[in-house]
Amino acid sequence: MNLAVHIAVALGSTAAPNPQPTTAGQAAGQVADANADSTAADIAAALGPTGMLLVLLAAAFAAYVLSLRLHPNAKCNRCKGMGRHRGTLFNYATRPCNSCKGRGTHPRLGRKVLFKT
Repeated sequence: MNLAVHIAVALGSTAAPNPQPTTAGQAAGQVADANADSTAADIAAALGPTGMLLVLLAAAFAAYVLSLRLHPNAKCNRCKGMGRHRGTLFNYATRPCNSCKGRGTHPRLGRKVLFKT
């Protein structure tokens, strides 16, 4: 036989069995954990795949709104966030960026749509 198969058989046969809980408190804790898992499974089964998809979409939307609140502006793509536009022929010459009016940032799209600012 192959050496890897021998090692796998040896490791599998020498594994120690899981000890049983010795006190009633440990057993009750394990039962409570099992009930919590079954409750989540029951909820997921009751919602079905469409309900779970809606819950995940709602969570993603909440995370996006939180992200908009924490970081409402994005870097201007035209001037790379510098607020200045460099000349093509004379690259030492600069002017304020027309896109961001020299601020270097733009409000994010979600901020414009959801918060009307």
